[in-house]
Amino acid sequence: MKRLKIIIPFIFLTLIIVGCSVTSSVVTDYDREANLREYQSYYWSDEFQLNKGQYDEPLFYNTLIKKRLKTAIEEEMRARGYELDPENPDLLIDSRVMVNQRSTSQNPYPISPYYNPYYYGYFGSQSSTMEKEGGIVVNLVDREERQLVWQGYVANVFQTETKDKQKEIREAIAKIFAAYEFRAR
Repeated sequence: MKRLKIIIPFIFLTLIIVGCSVTSSVVTDYDREANLREYQSYYWSDEFQLNKGQYDEPLFYNTLIKKRLKTAIEEEMRARGYELDPENPDLLIDSRVMVNQRSTSQNPYPISPYYNPYYYGYFGSQSSTMEKEGGIVVNLVDREERQLVWQGYVANVFQTETKDKQKEIREAIAKIFAAYEFRAR
């Protein structure tokens, strides 16, 4: 009985922490007609290799982010038995950051029984801000057919105040590839 009294608070605290943590679910899709177990090698798609110098969202997608994506994806592909082959790859990989904007509004003056609409405005002053979040998508394309054969996406990988983007990118790519159930033959 004493053990139970000690263990129950820890279980309760663990459930609260797990319930409050923000988790990004992975969304995947693949071509059911493609034999994903037949692929042995990969390389980077032309789109991924381009260095345009201008990005839609420089905070979330720049050459540093691109380098981190490439490193994390190479680690995951290597762990699954795929070889990097620039000459004749079976798969082409494209990965990018998808930026989502979300509007948040706040009312700094809560409405109360003593609320005066002439002093604060009709419904009080409201402020609205746009927050940006970055998600990552990974596409695996059959090189010969030029067809997408597998795609993985995870949202909310990082926000503008992200401290360690490298760590968050590695974790996001690991989540995406945890849903990739195929290995090189």
